[in-house]
Amino acid sequence: MDFEVVYPKVKNKSIFMSYFRYVCGWLFLTAGVVCPVVNLVLGGQAWSVIVLWSMYIVWTIVLKQPLVERNLISLGVRALVMVGILLVLIDRLIFPGWAAFVLPIFIYATLIALAVVFFSNISEQRHNVMPLITVIVLTVIGAAIALTVYSETRWPMIVLECVASALLIITIFILRMRLLTELRKRFHIEK
Repeated sequence: MDFEVVYPKVKNKSIFMSYFRYVCGWLFLTAGVVCPVVNLVLGGQAWSVIVLWSMYIVWTIVLKQPLVERNLISLGVRALVMVGILLVLIDRLIFPGWAAFVLPIFIYATLIALAVVFFSNISEQRHNVMPLITVIVLTVIGAAIALTVYSETRWPMIVLECVASALLIITIFILRMRLLTELRKRFHIEK
């Protein structure tokens, strides 16, 4: 039985990047301690939470990328979730009232960008379909719940539901049996 290796080969890391990551780690750790202390001393809004979450985004997406599932789609899904949380934090802690309008626009724009990356090279990207399918399904469910629960829905939420549903239908239609194969691999289901 032949096995196809789909994980990227580990490359030798440069000494500069390792040193740079080490210095950034200490700077982030120092800022992670100093920012909440300064915020508590000065009082006011909890801006330090936003600073800490932003540093975590930079650390996770730019400086310390994972070895497994290190591809553009997984990185995009991770960035979508983390930046979405950042937008909600900014809305709740600093400037309230705009996230219900801006967050759906950000999500469907990111979904379209991820779909372009996926559909531009389906044969290579089919191994990376599960993070994309997961975020699309969760978006369809979340937007449907938001449309039924909130009486004052704005056009971005309707567009988000339409875009996510269309992407889900197109992905299922184009992949068909390959999607079932990827689901079997993902959940270790035998035929």
